Amino acid sequence: MRTLLLASTLLITLGCFSQITKISEIDITPPLEIPMYLSGTFGELRSNHFHSGIDIKTQGVEGKNVIAIADGWVSRVKISEGGYGKAIYITHPNGYVSVYGHLQKFNSRIQKLVLEKQYNVESYTVQLFPKKDEIKVKKGDIIAYSGNTGGSMGPHLHFEIREERTQYPVNPLLNKSIKIKDYYRPSITKLAIYPVDNNSIIDGKHDTLFLDISGWGVKHYVKNKPEITASGRVSFGISAIDLMNNISNKNGVYSTKLYQDSVLIFHLEMDKLSFKTTRFINSLIDYSYFKKTKKRIVRTQIDTINIFDNYQTIENNGVIELNDTLVHNFIYEVTDAYNNISKLNFSIKGSTDTIDVKTDEQSGTFFGFSKSNSIIDDSIRVKFEANSFYRSFYFDYDKYNSDSISYSSVYKLHNSFTPVHKYFTIEILPDSISDNLKDKLYISYSADSNDFWYMGSDKKGDYITCRSRQLGYYKVMIDTTAPEIKEVNFYNNKAISKQKSLKIKFYEKQSGIKSYRATLNDEWILMEYDSKKNLLIYAYDDRLKKGKNEFKLVVIDLLDNVSEYKCNLIY
Repeated sequence: MRTLLLASTLLITLGCFSQITKISEIDITPPLEIPMYLSGTFGELRSNHFHSGIDIKTQGVEGKNVIAIADGWVSRVKISEGGYGKAIYITHPNGYVSVYGHLQKFNSRIQKLVLEKQYNVESYTVQLFPKKDEIKVKKGDIIAYSGNTGGSMGPHLHFEIREERTQYPVNPLLNKSIKIKDYYRPSITKLAIYPVDNNSIIDGKHDTLFLDISGWGVKHYVKNKPEITASGRVSFGISAIDLMNNISNKNGVYSTKLYQDSVLIFHLEMDKLSFKTTRFINSLIDYSYFKKTKKRIVRTQIDTINIFDNYQTIENNGVIELNDTLVHNFIYEVTDAYNNISKLNFSIKGSTDTIDVKTDEQSGTFFGFSKSNSIIDDSIRVKFEANSFYRSFYFDYDKYNSDSISYSSVYKLHNSFTPVHKYFTIEILPDSISDNLKDKLYISYSADSNDFWYMGSDKKGDYITCRSRQLGYYKVMIDTTAPEIKEVNFYNNKAISKQKSLKIKFYEKQSGIKSYRATLNDEWILMEYDSKKNLLIYAYDDRLKKGKNEFKLVVIDLLDNVSEYKCNLIY
């Protein structure tokens, strides 16, 4: 049973989860013709979001046939440098949309339309929105070939099924046609017990207790089986992974339940997701622990503004109160989408003991979560909208002298272990600088004051400004260095008839790339961009003429520093 606060907050979002044909009942075929092994599961915990599909391995190579899972029509084709890279969206009459991402290329019909669009707008990144039934597909048709484009870190197919009306992704593994060999139970690796307020005591301390887990299957247990005591209000956290046959990947789990003395007090389930609430992952997990260890623990306690849709059962906002001397039995039950179950049994002995909890005197500015907040100094203005944070806290701000590479003071905005939900604005007044360099200034960010990277370079009067969702260190830096261009498989006056493509790289160490433009004989050519390798590839087409061709590449970074490369090529 949800708390009144959570229930009232969820009314709007849950109202959108109206029923259509269940995902388990729709007639589909798998999107690949090879045995399916997963490198990512639905709802898996990722940086700042939940994984909205499944990642299917393609045997370590590109070029596998990707097929339409059901009859329908292509409703969207998108090519981006990051994200899903090359992607196809197919709308089906059953009320669902299937999505196929990180593709190498499309089938010949779609590829032709995409190429026409790219040359028409002179851009590698494009989107097409074909009309209904303009590009019909039948179940089993080859629509594309698997690849490694966009934000992919290795060859695979990202596959989603979404409700057409709501655009909510649903878990493909709930459909009987998506068959994954999985007889393994999830593995539970860590238990956390959190003090909730100043009266909370765990094992005689007012501190979080992190416990390693041993065992397997339904017989997980706390390593060394210690006696745990607690008093006052506490909450819990668990880290678990899903294991599958014949692969070493550690994927995300489907369902997490917690029982106290046989009563279900917490239940989280990954059956469908909302893109509008996906960033609440930073509230669900122990964010500070993740930033320090790169490992994620799912917490039971619900933060003040957490409206993540996937909580099924929440008792007392995910908090329990121990005010007796009895032994309370707890069971964590973790399952995958194929109902392989693992359990962790542990006990906590209640205590009425108290200790003197020494609380540090609160410093900084109190930020109420429901109000807008700001930091205003003589040379910095920072503004946070209401509900930018998941709970209220004291905000720590400090200012340090400029260092050898900055053009402003260095500003410490609290710390990088506190998550921010909404974008906030930063405006910094830079040090005096000659007029010809003012347009090269930008705001940079670092989590720990060591490595800084570009955040923004907009102007507001004399201030440099940007938007961010990360707390940490900020300062103004300057970028006057043009991008570096490096030849790969050609050079000036090279005969290129024995190769099928031109490859060239560019590098930008500070601000990032704003644009690039390649031409042959003064006509724009399509160069596919692999952002992971900083590589541009031109596959020969009719723009390449017999004899001498003049190749030109212009690269501009975000501070408008320009590099230009020219050469003659013999074909």
